[in-house]
Amino acid sequence: MPPVFVDTVAWVALVNTRDQHHTLATEVMDELRSQQASLVTTEFVLLEVADALSEPMWRSKTVAFINGLRQLPILQIIPSDSILFNQGWNLYSQRPDKSWSLTDCISFAAMTQDRITTAFTSDRPFEQAGFSKLL
Repeated sequence: MPPVFVDTVAWVALVNTRDQHHTLATEVMDELRSQQASLVTTEFVLLEVADALSEPMWRSKTVAFINGLRQLPILQIIPSDSILFNQGWNLYSQRPDKSWSLTDCISFAAMTQDRITTAFTSDRPFEQAGFSKLL
């Protein structure tokens, strides 16, 4: 199976049992694991996850979750660097017609660079950018 990019939406849904996508996200992750899929995300995405779940009631669970992700052998975490940031920023700057977030644009740049075509997300911008999504 080709690698799958995991977006903020999926990570948050996996952590937050009250998230509207939690059940489906858990099922998708179980299927990806059973297929021994390679997963890819970025430090920019993990930053966004930590920001989204920064309330005190979520913080310790989020810390444990992200620490666990950092140890997963099936997950490649692309480091944040100025080259990837600039690639995302260029896309963000060139698409004033879209409401794509900067993190999404950075994700699109990483996916394009690594030839990843599928994202574990429900975010429509991934489809708008030409990728398929799993949620």
